[in-house]
Amino acid sequence: MSAFDGLTGLGAGSLGSQTDILGGIAGPAFNQLLSIAAWRGVRFAMPNVQEETGRRLLQLYFPGRSDFRMQDFGALDGPIRVEGLIIGDDYVIRAKRMRDALRKAGPATLVHPWLGTMRCRILQTGTIVFSDGNIRLARFSATFVRDPAPKTKRGLFGRVEDTLTSVLETADRLMDEALIAARRILSPATLPLALISAATNVVQIAQGVWNAVAGNTAPLSVRDAAAPALSTLNEGIAIPAHNNETEFADRLATLLVDVPASIASSVSGSGRPAIASAEEVVGETNNVLDARQVTPLLISAASALREKSRTAESAAADVNAVRGLSLVNEAMLAAQIVAAAAALIYQSQEDAITWRDRLVKMLDEIAADIDRINARSSATVPTNGVAQAISDLRAAVTADISERLGRLPTVSSVTLPRAMSSWLIAYSVGGDRPEKVEDLWRDMISRNHIRHPALSGPGKLKLLQEVTSDG
Repeated sequence: MSAFDGLTGLGAGSLGSQTDILGGIAGPAFNQLLSIAAWRGVRFAMPNVQEETGRRLLQLYFPGRSDFRMQDFGALDGPIRVEGLIIGDDYVIRAKRMRDALRKAGPATLVHPWLGTMRCRILQTGTIVFSDGNIRLARFSATFVRDPAPKTKRGLFGRVEDTLTSVLETADRLMDEALIAARRILSPATLPLALISAATNVVQIAQGVWNAVAGNTAPLSVRDAAAPALSTLNEGIAIPAHNNETEFADRLATLLVDVPASIASSVSGSGRPAIASAEEVVGETNNVLDARQVTPLLISAASALREKSRTAESAAADVNAVRGLSLVNEAMLAAQIVAAAAALIYQSQEDAITWRDRLVKMLDEIAADIDRINARSSATVPTNGVAQAISDLRAAVTADISERLGRLPTVSSVTLPRAMSSWLIAYSVGGDRPEKVEDLWRDMISRNHIRHPALSGPGKLKLLQEVTSDG
């Protein structure tokens, strides 16, 4: 799976400006009849949809026989034929956005009003229809097909790649669920002052945290990576007079995730955010950051965001909105943390377990926040999707690291009765493979924080046991 292809998803809010054109009694009635869907973040009404499913059967006929034989090739996830309506004053703009969405390559999230979110690809060309008899309305049709799950590759490295792919795909789903939650919270067509205040407070909290993490006192490489996104974040967010579509929620989510996505993307030096749309992150950077530097940085930022958000709750006019938007912020940051951690190279079983515990603890803290929100807030805070995604991501991270543990060397502890030559100790461990002795010596010096590299001890010394086989 590629890095995140778009901030996709859908909240279950009202149609916003679309129903305003109908007015009076017809507006609410029409709103109830339409089922809202989305493709690559472009929202539309889906009054009709058909999906083919069943078995892939082949009839075999033979000369001179009137009967036939059947060959079963397995289950069929057939095409999904969608008929959509784009309704509203901005129907031409959104029809153009849909045109661009249909032209993009690769899988993306289709939000199905009955079946939920699913990863799909465009199977056939779409059709967009305008008519002078349908003002403020555009029709379109498209045929999608479910994106098949990646095949499990044979062998050791196939399993490793599969578990890592699962981690990144689950982080992708967490981003989807976070945006869905943001859209539901910010769904009113006319935003009340309390909700505007909540959104502004969450942005201000993010400004304070990221200015501390990636501001003037941060390492130069981190500052360079985050500078464009941080500048945009510090400008704040404009509040729309009318909350048409999901634009405000999308802009808010993008603003909150830009800085950590820019930092996380620099781990690979690809110039793309780790889990975010390439178009959504402002600026590019060629700075390559170490995953061991970036991951703890982002984890500490998550702790700071959580602490400041809880403080903001006590003074908020709309406590539920602050809690919900803060959870969105935490969830999107967690996706970036896991994406950055995917680049970690573990030196030993002890190292891998330490990182696993740090990532699991971070995810458990978000799960605890969700439990706290559910205990103290009304059902208006949409937490279910994020909670499930956090649980799935925790399981994926644990499975990925567990898959690697058996192939990593262990760390043993020995007691030295007196000061001894560090080189002699390294040779005693890796002497059968002389080319590894220097690496073992360097690891021993670094792992035990030895001041004088020539001598070690007396006392306990941690030693990395070299792998004895290629498996």
